[in-house]
Amino acid sequence: MLENKENLTPWMIQYYEIKEQYKDCILFFRMWDFYEMFGEDANIAHRVLWIAVTSRNKNAKNPIPLAGIPFHAKEKYLPQLVKAGYKVAIAEQVSDPKAKWIVKREVQRVVTPSTLSLEWENYEDVWIIQNIILAISENKNQYWISFLDLATNKWIAWEFESFEKLKWELYKLSPKEVILDKSLFNNLEIKEVLTKKYSLNIFFFEVEKNAKKTLLNHFWVANLEWFGLENKQLAIKSSALLLEYLKENQKSEFEFLDKISFDSFSTYMDIDESTIKNLDLIYNFSTKSSTIWTLFWVLNKTKTASGTRFLREQIIKPLQDIEEIEKRQDMIEEFVNSPVLLDKVQWHLKYVSDIDTILNRLALNRALPRDLLNLKRSLQSIVSVFEEIKKSWNKKLIKILEL
Repeated sequence: MLENKENLTPWMIQYYEIKEQYKDCILFFRMWDFYEMFGEDANIAHRVLWIAVTSRNKNAKNPIPLAGIPFHAKEKYLPQLVKAGYKVAIAEQVSDPKAKWIVKREVQRVVTPSTLSLEWENYEDVWIIQNIILAISENKNQYWISFLDLATNKWIAWEFESFEKLKWELYKLSPKEVILDKSLFNNLEIKEVLTKKYSLNIFFFEVEKNAKKTLLNHFWVANLEWFGLENKQLAIKSSALLLEYLKENQKSEFEFLDKISFDSFSTYMDIDESTIKNLDLIYNFSTKSSTIWTLFWVLNKTKTASGTRFLREQIIKPLQDIEEIEKRQDMIEEFVNSPVLLDKVQWHLKYVSDIDTILNRLALNRALPRDLLNLKRSLQSIVSVFEEIKKSWNKKLIKILEL
């Protein structure tokens, strides 16, 4: 790509040097008040974003296509590219733009479908579907997945005896993106199912370091026994794969991810893909919608993002623990029998923002002033909810909630 530098300006040489490192991404190259894209990236931006394509060197024999967006319009255009299946590398100016020499630029992060919510709060669909990134490893037709919900930071490793059983769980999890070990690159069955049947974004990656050592160093532990992963080599491999992928793309150590667990989900009822589809639990094929004419749509009267995610999870993973089921029923009964209290609680809950996502952005140093204001308002509202319950003198609710 850089064979002929003679006709290139210094900043274009810089652009191609960065692009060489991020060939599979659209590169947002910061030029003062704009993000500019060149070559095929500009043509893709034109098709997806409907923005004009021009050229800075129109008189050249082979002019280089150029497209750009104002830097303050990133919130509008970035989700469109990511939802179209593209990864976007954001190269910012990291030296003084007023200096006489060329401004230094570095990629600050790569935005992918699962990490889009880390950019700002409440982009479209965040409240409806869990924000899951999932990694898959395989050995002798035995599959292990490691999946992380970036909306709640719940990180779980799981084993499957066959690809058929793995497919059921993929449908229930609805991951935003799937990371495959490079050893699965030639597995046509997996690629066919993931891309055509489930329309998932898949990316290939490999862990260059020792997988177990990667996890031990991350969690600052001597072994993985406490997490239930000791001697589970494929679970360790898929988890390290996911962690390294996130670290490399987000340019962060993700220290706030401080726990992982092995879970067989034996406490939940096992519902296969056909049942979920035939009962219209979370998707209706007639309306082609996950929000209209589904059981989730009928039941969803939640007021918060976490409540929405929790409801969806409970529909596709119903509890089998009788004691826990009865505990929930008791709580619901108390609220139904106390409509005044229920109304007050709901009123306070509608001011609760997506706290988990805000905390993630704070940990990554990406929080905006509005995030801090929303966090303050959310915490005040939660305190008000507990105060309302205490003032109601409802002994059963106070006992259940341990107030």
